[in-house]
Order: sequence, then structure tokens, then C-alpha cells
Amino acid sequence: MGGATFIEIFLNKALRDGTIEEAEKVFLGTTYLVTRVGLVMAALSGAGFIALYISHEQTFKLLNPVLWAKLSIIFIMLLNAILLQAKKMPLALGSSLSLVSWYFAMILGIFSTNAINYSFLAIMFAYGVCVIAFVFLLERLRGGGAKKTVEPKPLNKI
Repeated sequence: MGGATFIEIFLNKALRDGTIEEAEKVFLGTTYLVTRVGLVMAALSGAGFIALYISHEQTFKLLNPVLWAKLSIIFIMLLNAILLQAKKMPLALGSSLSLVSWYFAMILGIFSTNAINYSFLAIMFAYGVCVIAFVFLLERLRGGGAKKTVEPKPLNKI
């Protein structure tokens, strides 16, 4: 989650001038790698929980809609990472999916002990609304998606 947050902060800073400089690319590349490692760990731990519940005869835990919403969101994150890497996903949507997904997965992980009683569809609806809202927010922060050209200010004569 932290890596995804830093990616968004630094990507937005890098895109302000319309180009991503070499040093920015290196930093973003490192942050992407760290975030991908975290994503693989999240997917493996989700599979591990399923295996643990089955092996310890706690299959009732597999009925928890929060667990399935979290696992679905992790799958969406995996698919999103693949599509972003292949340049098949628009940056605004991919960025929004990534950041919202990480925060939702964290929140659902906190509440996965049946502390909340929402259906899978309700959770995924709220997730979708947040992703759409964040697409619009990112577009606004990035200046509507258009690259801005900075006009030099005329020098005042003294």
C-alpha cells in the first residue's frame, strides 16, 4: 500500500512538466518493483489463508464475503499490473485501480474477522464507486489529462 501511494505521489510530481526524467524513471521503477513484490506476497498469503482454513477444517471462514472481496481486489490488482505493463490500460484508470485497490485490501484485511457484515456485492459496489471517483480526482490533479506547456514569464526591466 505504501509503495502504491508513493508511486502516485511521485508519478504526479513527475508528470507536472509533461516529461519523466531519467532519475524519476529509475525511482519509479524501483517503487514499481517493490509494489509488485508486495502484490505477489498478498496473492500468496490469500492462497495460504484458503489452504490454512481447509487444512484446519475451518471452511466456515471461506463463507466470509470480506475474504472473497479482498481476494477479488487482489486479483484485480494483478490483472491491472499486467495490463499497465503491457500498456493496455489507460494510466488514469490503472493508477486509480492500483491505489484504491491497495487501500481497500488493507481495510478489508483489518475487518476480515467478521467485524463488518456487508455482502460481497455491497463491498465491490463501494470499491467500484471509489475507483471511479478516484479516476476523476486524478484527472483533475493531472490537469485533465492534457500536458501543460509552461510559458516563460517575461523578464521585467529594471
